[in-house]
Amino acid sequence: MVWLLRQLNVKGNRRFLTSLSHGTMANAYPQAMGIALAYPGRQVIAMCGDGGLSMLMGDLLTLAQEKIPVKLLVYNNHSLGFVEMEQRVEGLLDHYTELQNPDFSKLAQVCGLRGWQVTQTDQLETAMRQWLASDQCGILDVHVNRFELVMPPEIEVSQVASTALFGIKAVLSGRTDEVVSLLLDNFIR
Repeated sequence: MVWLLRQLNVKGNRRFLTSLSHGTMANAYPQAMGIALAYPGRQVIAMCGDGGLSMLMGDLLTLAQEKIPVKLLVYNNHSLGFVEMEQRVEGLLDHYTELQNPDFSKLAQVCGLRGWQVTQTDQLETAMRQWLASDQCGILDVHVNRFELVMPPEIEVSQVASTALFGIKAVLSGRTDEVVSLLLDNFIR
């Protein structure tokens, strides 16, 4: 949701429905199903986190059975990323946020939908064109960087201090590689 709000513009006939309530999970996909049924003939895209999609995997069968032509874009970072980030910003080691995801593109196919998977940047454009051109419901499973931070418009000193505290705790817990990735991916590269 945060990436959508920061990177995409509403213009022409394009509309967005987002939940701006704190802690909302798994709302994009069911809302998209309702929108597609309410507005037949319009292309409907749900931008889903992997955690949110996983919470409602059973509804993939509903999409196939009812032939609801929703496009599901899955930001697959193998984690409950926003929860993980919030824990770290509070100076806590994250717990119970890592996900062991299936290959969502294969899961789509098993359920009778179309599926594409992107693991490298150079695969994205081709897969996205095929996904958007399909007249069927489809899942575009895009693997994204787990350590990419969604930076707030203003950073407070307390957030920096708490995140540093997380870094110290992580290093002392043997998770130095995560701290290095976090720094490299957000501040050095």
